[in-house]
Amino acid sequence: MSPWLTNYITVLESLSSADLPRLRACISEDIKFKDPFNDTSTQDEFIAIMDDMYSRLDNVHFKVHSSAEYEREAFIEWTFYGESKLTGTFSFVGTSKLISDQRGKVTHHFDYWDGSALMEKIPLIGFFIRQLRGRFSHKN
Repeated sequence: MSPWLTNYITVLESLSSADLPRLRACISEDIKFKDPFNDTSTQDEFIAIMDDMYSRLDNVHFKVHSSAEYEREAFIEWTFYGESKLTGTFSFVGTSKLISDQRGKVTHHFDYWDGSALMEKIPLIGFFIRQLRGRFSHKN
């Protein structure tokens, strides 16, 4: 595994709101970040998204299970863990595509995960999502 990827995974797995400067040091000024709820292209906006996540959730952490890379491009598979008074404890699995520049700074971080898995944990919204899942999962 290349040093940039090893470092990024280490930072993600040990990340906390107090450690956001460590994340900032790993990413490009013009990082492109996208997940089911966000789409941004600056370092400040990406850090703000992460900071907001830590302000809304407790016991947040990532566990990276596997990675694959080719030159400056990598995919990582991870589990996200968190909790809040509204949702209780929850987790979900996702994958990220990462691209680094020649300096080893991450320039692209695209997360792929099922946003409804998180929304399902919200009491009222979750009821409707579970109902929809049930309707679409039945075979005629």
